[in-house]
Parts: sequence; structure tokens; C-alpha cells
Amino acid sequence: MTAAVLGALFATTGFPAQKTSSATVNPSELATEGKAALERGDSQAAIHAYSTLIHLDPHSARNFEGLGIAYYTAGRPLDAAQSFSKALKLEPALAHTSVFPHFFGASLAESGRCREALPYLKKDPSEIQEPVLKRAVEMDGIRCAMELDEEQDALNFLSMLNRDFPKDPQALYLTVHVYSDLSTRAAQRLLTTDPGSYQVHELNAESLEMQNKWKEAEEEYRRVLAMKPDLPGIHYRIGRLILSEPRTPATLENARREFEAELKIDPRNAGAEFVLGELDLQQRQWDEAEHYFSRATQLDPNFGEAYLELGRALVTSGHAAQAVAPLERAVKLEPGNPEGHYLLATAYRRAGRAQDANRELTAYRQAQTTASQSMQGIRAGVLGRKAPAQLSQPSQP
Repeated sequence: MTAAVLGALFATTGFPAQKTSSATVNPSELATEGKAALERGDSQAAIHAYSTLIHLDPHSARNFEGLGIAYYTAGRPLDAAQSFSKALKLEPALAHTSVFPHFFGASLAESGRCREALPYLKKDPSEIQEPVLKRAVEMDGIRCAMELDEEQDALNFLSMLNRDFPKDPQALYLTVHVYSDLSTRAAQRLLTTDPGSYQVHELNAESLEMQNKWKEAEEEYRRVLAMKPDLPGIHYRIGRLILSEPRTPATLENARREFEAELKIDPRNAGAEFVLGELDLQQRQWDEAEHYFSRATQLDPNFGEAYLELGRALVTSGHAAQAVAPLERAVKLEPGNPEGHYLLATAYRRAGRAQDANRELTAYRQAQTTASQSMQGIRAGVLGRKAPAQLSQPSQP
């Protein structure tokens, strides 16, 4: 707890002079010692000071409040909650101050008393200046809201947590689990509400697809189509599944049929246009590939990979000058993708723009190094050790 927030708290609340029965104990000095101990992070000294003050005057709400803060910062939320409860009984107006409700709510939550804690945790956490307390309140709020099935409150706290601590590993970990839990709960409600609906089959298909059970997933998607033939997105997913399975002489044609069927239902599916372009690119049908990739970029102006593949098709078919514009767009959309810089350098060189080509080759090397270092960092984090960077040249046009 920082000196700023504690100083503001005690400056606002104050600690009046205490009645004393001993000439050897100065309550004002004890109050000062307790405050100073909290400010320097010495929770045990603060506990001692406020416990002594309470012994001298058991009717001071401020002393119980100070003891509660000392207990909380010492990692003793149960004792803190008891002290805050006593403070609140002595002075109910504390519930409306700026800091007390958050300390009390966090103490209750961390003592397993979520139903009591949630109203206090919800008292505008944006007022909290101390990052440690703010983080605790927001995380406790998420956990308590989920425990009490208050999903909207959980989402509100989650939004604040990700706004205030966007790079905090524990916050990101909690975010993953909250969304996963909410997804599971929604799926359970769907199964209970209408177990025979096409949405249940679609959900089951998605689950099977995540498990790499391509055939079973395709069967479920086809059940969806049998129930709702014009549902957008299903032919597209089936097409992707076909391409994921072991190749047969009929694979590409079967997949193409699905993507074309998807475009009849949803003519604005940029993904289907893109994959059709990839199929033609593999078969060296440059004009057709360029058509589909161009169409994908028109449908989705931020589809960086579509611009990249359009540029690749144009470079490969001998239209380097025409490839420059889509590749420049691809690099702008995805500056960290080394392959975009490499292809653009190739287009520049073939178009006779040597200086621009050299610049992009430099950008390619920088992007490749950055990407390799990032991947190495991810491996190190996952494996708990450093792994060698794996460098590779992008595929040639």
C-alpha cells in the first residue's frame, strides 16, 4: 500500500485523541506510528499499534479501520473483515467513504464471503488510486460474480481489469478462464433449452473440429445444413474440414464445391473467396487466383493476407509492377510479417526499383529477427528454457 493512498485515507478520516488510562502510553503517538507503519509496509508494526489503541479505546471506529487495513496488507483477510465489521457497526457512515468499502469488500471476498462482498466491491473501483488494491478488488469482483452467477457483473469487472492491467499475466490468465467458463455455461443452457436445435449440432461440430475429428465434425455440419440449408458459414467450414483431411484425388474439387456453395448463400464471405484463390494458386491458374484474391480484398479492405497472396500471384505471373500496390498494402496492414517485405522487395526489384527493393530487404531481415525472437521467447516461457531461433526463408513466388 503506497503512502499516497494511506495518507489520503488518514488525512480524510483523522484519528481523534484517545482516552487513556495509562500515563506511559500516548495514543496520538500510537496513531502516528500505526499510520507510518502502514505507509512503509510494516504490517506487523501497524497491527501492534492499532491493537494497542483499540485496547485503550474499544469504541473508536477509526482504530478498527486502521487495524483492518493492517490485517489485510498482512495477508489476513479474515481478521481484516472482522475488524472492518466492527468499525462499520461503530460508524455506519464508513460504508460511504472512498476507500473503506473496497478494503472491506476485498477482505470479505478473500474470506469466502462473496455474497456480502460483492456490493462493496461494486462501489466504483475507478475511485481507487492504489494499483495493488484496485487489482485485488477487480479480481475479487470477477471471482465473486462468477461464483454467484452474476455474469454481467463479472464482465464489468473483467472489462475494468483488462483496461487497468492490460499486460498483467494473472489478469490475462483470469480472463481466459472467465470467458471459457461463460462459454461452457452458455453451452449448457443451450443443451438444456433446446437439445435438438441446429445450434446444438453446430456447437458439437465446432467441438469436434477443435479435437481434429474432421469426419465427425463434417457429419455434424451436414446435419446443420439438413435442418437449415441456407445458414451462412456452414459450407465454408465444411470446405475447410475437407482441406484438413488427408488428400485424395477429389479433395480439391470437393472443397471448391463447398466454397462456391457458401458464396451462393453469402456472397460477401471474403474467407471463401480467399480459399478459392489459394486453390487456384496451387494449380497455377494465375488469372483465376488474382480474381478471387482481389474480390477478397474488396470485401474486406483489412484482409492483409489476401493482399499478400494477390501480390504473390501477380509477381509469379510476371506482373511485378501491378503487384507493388497490393503488397504495399499488405505490409502496411501486417508490418511484422517478414514474408510481406520479402515479396515486396521481389516486386520492386523486378519492376526496376532497386533502391526500394533494398529498403524492403532490410525491413524483411528486421521483421524476421523480431518474429524469431518473439517465437523464441514464447518457447522459453512455455518450456521453461531457451530454445534456438529457427530462421527460414519465405516461400518463393
